[in-house]
Amino acid sequence: MSFSSDEVNFLVYRYLQESGFLHSAYVFGIESHISQSNINGALVPPAALLTILQKGLLYTEVEWSVGEDGEVARPIEGLSLIDAVMPEVKPPKPIVKTEPGKPGAAVDSSSASAASAAAAGGNQNSSNSKPEIKIEPGTGAAGSTAGGNKTTSTTGGTSTPTDQTTSEVDSSGNAANSTGGTFAGNNGNNQASAGGANSTSNPSAGGDSAGAATGGQKKAQNSNEAQGSSSGGTANATSTDDAASSTSTNGNSSTSSSAEQPASGVTPAVSTSNPDAAAAGGGATAAGAKAPSGAVTIRVGAQGNSSVQAGGGSSTAQNSAPSGTISSSTGGGGGAGTPAALVPMEIDESIEIPESKARVLRGHESEVFICAWNPSRDLLASGSGDSTARIWDMSDANTNSNQLVLRHCIQKGGAEVPSNKDVTSLDWNCDGSLLATGSYDGYARIWKTDGRLASTLGQHKGPIFALKWNKCGNYILSAGVDKTTIIWDASTGQCTQQFAFHSAPALDVDWQTNLAFASCSTDQRIHVCRLGVNEPIKTFKGHTNEVNAIKWCPQGQLLASCSDDMTLKIWSMNRDRCCHDLQAHSKEIYTIKWSPTGPGTNNPNTNLILASASFDSTVRLWDVERGSCIHTLTKHTEPVYSVAFSPDGKHLASGSFDKCVHIWSTQTGQLVHSYKGTGGIFEVCWNSKGTKVGASASDGSVFVLDLRKF
Repeated sequence: MSFSSDEVNFLVYRYLQESGFLHSAYVFGIESHISQSNINGALVPPAALLTILQKGLLYTEVEWSVGEDGEVARPIEGLSLIDAVMPEVKPPKPIVKTEPGKPGAAVDSSSASAASAAAAGGNQNSSNSKPEIKIEPGTGAAGSTAGGNKTTSTTGGTSTPTDQTTSEVDSSGNAANSTGGTFAGNNGNNQASAGGANSTSNPSAGGDSAGAATGGQKKAQNSNEAQGSSSGGTANATSTDDAASSTSTNGNSSTSSSAEQPASGVTPAVSTSNPDAAAAGGGATAAGAKAPSGAVTIRVGAQGNSSVQAGGGSSTAQNSAPSGTISSSTGGGGGAGTPAALVPMEIDESIEIPESKARVLRGHESEVFICAWNPSRDLLASGSGDSTARIWDMSDANTNSNQLVLRHCIQKGGAEVPSNKDVTSLDWNCDGSLLATGSYDGYARIWKTDGRLASTLGQHKGPIFALKWNKCGNYILSAGVDKTTIIWDASTGQCTQQFAFHSAPALDVDWQTNLAFASCSTDQRIHVCRLGVNEPIKTFKGHTNEVNAIKWCPQGQLLASCSDDMTLKIWSMNRDRCCHDLQAHSKEIYTIKWSPTGPGTNNPNTNLILASASFDSTVRLWDVERGSCIHTLTKHTEPVYSVAFSPDGKHLASGSFDKCVHIWSTQTGQLVHSYKGTGGIFEVCWNSKGTKVGASASDGSVFVLDLRKF
């Protein structure tokens, strides 16, 4: 028997990822040089470290239970992991007393029983419950239940349909078709990806290292923020400008300011047999979105960061909630009452979408973080931890679900090799002729619909977390771990202007106009910038923890932001402080979306509303004009990662790590349709006609729900 430090490091790294310690996993991965090991992470099943620890614990129990004569003198059950490694706790071997002339032996178990009680930590269980190995049906993946910690591993999934046609295109434009057919034609070579070694920011003592962020689920934390956020003062003092600011708690408006609390999350790991898959399921990064307590397959220990709010005067430890429950934060953020726990309602089976209306797309070899519909055709793009993006032809005429594989490659040793880094973001341009992708390898790329690489954009020094086209389609905006945002000329692939105003990784960006945009960061700041201007034209301060997402309303007048401080804030360029400070969620708010309604939209006669999705397992719909909560959608039982409005604004799709996609009526707040997939949902999106919903999942699956005839 032998094992190397690389193997141990890899299992520890994967455990950190799966348990939600993303920042720690990122730093550990860099310091232990995970990316330089020859371990194929795609072949390592989830919960590998826990599985081997459990086996070792069972072996130790057997070893301690057997006497010198080989007989099981007194079983030791329920042994804890800490007891197993503490020599002073180990009970002595039973003493065999043999009387002369007699082969039998008597066991003196008095000292052994006392030591056994000590080994159990004083908690003697008369039932002597053994650690239980639990296997989920159809997965073959085992978890353990020992010492109160539940571990469930799933590899998710169904087999890849044999009728799918796969065309592979790498970053140099070379195409290969796995079944002999091609989709939309691949015309040989095109521009190769930019040369140079992969640039990854290293953690520093100053706290500039970023946690993992992937697929639109971009998340990065400075090391000095990893254990929580301590706001340097009390809640904002009320001024004359604040008089009109409102704070809403559970939909009730009041005039006050607030302090809030954060928490943290989990990343999924997917087992695959393809040797091209990235080590650690997508490279030596803490791959995956900022995930919730207990998300994906692992629920081990305390998976929330302890946060102490200086202004609020309360300390909150946010730990994982049991599956099927929604837990609320203990302790109130200054000025805001603590929301009551919400009990999810049972789902009416009559609204479940039948399998015949769902097309499951298999091909990705790791978790799929992002997906987006082409605005003019039924093409669905997806981005994954397997360092590929894929374009799926979902037109009604195509029943084979043809896919184009866009392999993200880098120059290494004079050759094109897979980057083995997550594809973190993607976005179609306005007419659907080009697809832009952002990767953890630090490069943005522009692809044509036939899979050919149009250009490679290399300026960021580290992972890209967000990427957006402007409405005209002449510029691309990106945000990265290097604390900068960049406007790119889409026609040349050159950096037009780089903005270095944030003091920590930039997490999200959104265009206000074709030349102006907003960016948010883990530094708790929001900057509004304009092309050609060397300073922010506006800076919004008020969040007390990292800002996860920002979105301009359809008219470009109001900016919404959501944060780990559990608040949703509405900002106006005419004010220095927020117009509304909406407090109702009991955990971090991960994403927000405006409805495509109101003046200047295709639905001018419908009121504008805002949707927020949170790790408290709820979705809330807000009347922004009044600053009140219209509906609270509570049927999800795990954190919600994505929401999307239908083009007419009448329905909202939500995706959660309970593996469910729910379709809601925005008018009544009622659940209209529901579908349960095979993995935690990272992203949901509607096609331009409003007839199909696409979703991407943690088990590598992508699926499309056809909502026609419902």
